[in-house]
Amino acid sequence: MIRLIACLRRGKSISYQEFRKYWAGLSCAGLIDETATVLKPVRNARNLCLHAGANIKIMESRGSNEPCDGIIEWRWEIATNPAPLLDTHRAQSLIPERQAYRGQFVDFDLSPLSFCRGLTSVS
Repeated sequence: MIRLIACLRRGKSISYQEFRKYWAGLSCAGLIDETATVLKPVRNARNLCLHAGANIKIMESRGSNEPCDGIIEWRWEIATNPAPLLDTHRAQSLIPERQAYRGQFVDFDLSPLSFCRGLTSVS
């Protein structure tokens, strides 16, 4: 299983509550759904990170930065070359739409994006 994971941090000028409004909005869900039609993952997920007491205690005990605010995950069964998927009219038209929308509430420079390989775990 190949995963692409984006850990998104809210923009410096907005509150966590404002981030949540954008994140929960139909525009966000719609863009993610449309992106899925282009990238063709077997699964994708949009998760809101909790700003709960337990996360804050973990952050403070480790001396780490605040947790990210949201996570988007895309999964594929096998690694494929994404270039043909991205070289379509719809894929190219989604790029400025996504950039404009996320620019309203995400600090993209502080939001890491990584490909990972999922391993089977034994319980």
